[in-house]
Amino acid sequence: MSARAEMSPRRRRRRASPPPASLPDDDDMLREILLRLPPRPSSLPRASLVSKRWRSLVADPQFQRRFRNHHGKPPLLGFFVEDRRSCPFFPMLGRPDRIPRARFSMPPNKDDRIPGARFSMSLNGDNRIVDCRHGLVLFLGRGPPHHLLVWDPVAREQRHLFLPPELDQLSFFNAAVLRPTRGHFQVALIAFAGITRFSACLYSSETGIWGNINSLELESHILPLEGAGTLIGNSLCWLLRVLPHYAILEFDLDTQSLAVAELPALEGDQELRIIPAEDGRLGFIHVSQFHAQLWKRKPDSDGLAVWVLDRAIEFEELRSTYKGDSITLVGFAEESNAVLALTVSGVFMVYLQSVEFKKISNVRSNFTYYPFACCYAAGTGILDGHDGDEVLNNM
Repeated sequence: MSARAEMSPRRRRRRASPPPASLPDDDDMLREILLRLPPRPSSLPRASLVSKRWRSLVADPQFQRRFRNHHGKPPLLGFFVEDRRSCPFFPMLGRPDRIPRARFSMPPNKDDRIPGARFSMSLNGDNRIVDCRHGLVLFLGRGPPHHLLVWDPVAREQRHLFLPPELDQLSFFNAAVLRPTRGHFQVALIAFAGITRFSACLYSSETGIWGNINSLELESHILPLEGAGTLIGNSLCWLLRVLPHYAILEFDLDTQSLAVAELPALEGDQELRIIPAEDGRLGFIHVSQFHAQLWKRKPDSDGLAVWVLDRAIEFEELRSTYKGDSITLVGFAEESNAVLALTVSGVFMVYLQSVEFKKISNVRSNFTYYPFACCYAAGTGILDGHDGDEVLNNM
């Protein structure tokens, strides 16, 4: 018998491959599996392509709420940048989760006007970004009458608000947006009257009205500073210049009251940003060249709130890697607890806990960055129409 004939029976005795694992038949079990997918833009679109049954499960609003609640803090998708002419979106994630820049561009109005209103919808010199939080972007329009535009880039929805008539004639405004519950949002408005007085009020989309206007008068002159507010606990905080020092303006969302906390005298460059301390209390970061100090407010032995130095950070690795004399703070990412630092090489995201950094932009201009964090959910964004295809094409 030939060697070929002797080997042929062995070939036929090949090991049978195991049958492919079957998908779970129970919808509850499948939901639990889908719930544990990473909260990235590509996760649910990929799952929806498996079958109509999977798509139906991930598109269910109840599942979407569970998905968001299960993962807690949403991923940081990118940044909106205020450059005085437009508000472009800079995606941060890599493929397959990278969001196309055009996906988060403001859709133009057909006639560039809103029926019955006297302001433009387009993003131009008449509308400037003032805040970004909880998947919403807030713009302030010039006037009078002044107006606010709340924009949901994922759902592609807009809501326009006119300011209370009592405040519309004032000269300087700032505002913040937040979404305490998924179905409703709030807008906090700060208006400055003269050089020693400012007022605030809160709008709720649930009631559709502005709340009572509360005011505060100071003895010192106020120089309001542009820039986004920071959410600390249940208060929105803005940085002020109360001559001759800096201060933090606090707006309590529960009581809708105002308070001012003056900062301690600081040496060196005045690069400041409001941040939460590690214990969740009000804090701020002071950067001089590549040296940073983190301060927090805490009660002393008499129960009075005082500022104490929490810790110091040296950005030596950032300085040695990317040359320059100093850094400029151009934003703060609340969900990531990271400051955005401008250097001669571009903009970096510096995580305050680990002091690790990541380059996010080559732009060297001193623009303000507004981080956009959002948990994409089926049926409310990239799974609708061609939007899902845009992300899936990146795979």
